[in-house]
Amino acid sequence: MIKKTLLLGPLMLALGAVSLVGLFPQSGNASNTPSATIAEEVYTGNLVYVGGSRGTVTGTFMMRINSYTPDDEVLRLTRLLQDSKQDALLDVIGNRKLGTIQIGTNIGQDINAVWVSTGEEGERKITALSKRWVGFFERRRGTRSIDYPFTYVELFVDERGRGDGGLIPAAKVRALGDKTIEVENFGIYPARLTNIKRRNK
Repeated sequence: MIKKTLLLGPLMLALGAVSLVGLFPQSGNASNTPSATIAEEVYTGNLVYVGGSRGTVTGTFMMRINSYTPDDEVLRLTRLLQDSKQDALLDVIGNRKLGTIQIGTNIGQDINAVWVSTGEEGERKITALSKRWVGFFERRRGTRSIDYPFTYVELFVDERGRGDGGLIPAAKVRALGDKTIEVENFGIYPARLTNIKRRNK
């Protein structure tokens, strides 16, 4: 297994161990307030996966967000991850349904946690965690893959809802502090999400 981590800023994929920082939302972000039920947000775009035995794979991507994880809950989950590791996090959020992630014509996977922060260039950064599914990317068997139980998505969008991002289909997450999460992917390169657009009502 080669450790590869997404360095998204936007549309940059890099090899090596790089911590993804600044994932905790800024205090007072209205999108993540406790009354975080929102009018549905839908983001669509293209997915490009390069690497592995299948070579380059392309497809469509859609993320539908019905509600956001509140700020105080994100902090609680981050501290849980720091104190009790990712299995405890999965136990707490695994049955939550805050929206869906869909790749191609595959059945959509529930989003279990999703929050907004500000990217390095001031853009809106949407981070989502989902219980990993076996399908479009990853059909590996064995005990090692169970250590990578999440699918991880980052979108960087402007005020019009347009941008880019990335997706790690099989991810291990660990907390490096209250505001820092490190993400490691399992044996395959992250996918690029391109031409992301927010669907207008």
